[in-house]
Amino acid sequence: MVKKPVTSAADSGHQDLTADLSRALEADQFFLVYQPTIDLQTNAFAGVEALIRWRHPDRGVVGPEDFIPELEASGLIIPVGRWALTTACFQGAAWHAKGYRFAVSVNISGKQLAHAEFAGDVETALTSSQFDPAHLILEFSQQALTGDRAATVSRLEKLKALGVRLAVDDFEPEYSPLANLEELPIDIVKLDREFIAAITNSSKTAALVHTLVLLARSLNLQIIASGIEDADQRRQLQFEDVDIGQGFLFSKPHEVEEIDRFLEDFAIFSGKPL
Repeated sequence: MVKKPVTSAADSGHQDLTADLSRALEADQFFLVYQPTIDLQTNAFAGVEALIRWRHPDRGVVGPEDFIPELEASGLIIPVGRWALTTACFQGAAWHAKGYRFAVSVNISGKQLAHAEFAGDVETALTSSQFDPAHLILEFSQQALTGDRAATVSRLEKLKALGVRLAVDDFEPEYSPLANLEELPIDIVKLDREFIAAITNSSKTAALVHTLVLLARSLNLQIIASGIEDADQRRQLQFEDVDIGQGFLFSKPHEVEEIDRFLEDFAIFSGKPL
């Protein structure tokens, strides 16, 4: 007699979540939150990063770490990623219509970048929303940019031709020299949050940041530090002339209504342009 495979409660829960995920886009359960970025040198509001969340009808809000891998594995990352990009562009256009002028960043997976219609998806999102492409930043992980270098460069150049800016997310200079990015049409490098966490208690990390900023200047790259959580980290990054900061020191991610209030308060209390 053939025994049936044993299914644990954890496996069953995962299968249920996967089944629910396949219906989530149609059921309008995904939503975006936005985390501000701040110019470390002028204290001006620099922009926001759009981050996806899933409002599950039974489980409540589910974080991306619990469903992005399944989106990738199933191929659902293509339509869901298209939705996130388009939604972020329309929201960026709405903020610009109110008189704000700042960047909106959207995370893009390797599968999206490799998809034949991705450049067309970006163009459609920009055209339909009338969002200024100069204010759209597409963020890619280092892993998404590995593989066939010639094909990657070609895909990125198609995106650059649309007028958008391109960023490498979660960059770790101790494992991957910045010079490795020189042949890619990249505009921005985002330093990994774990790297930033060590900047105030590691002379090696501080020295790496110093060298990285000098090299970035020579390559005409902007540096963004993510995961800034305290004033000491901010001061060290300012001292090293890092451009932009992002982290809980400034603000956690919020839905649109909270960001609107943040913008109003920021303009009043900072006196800095938006």
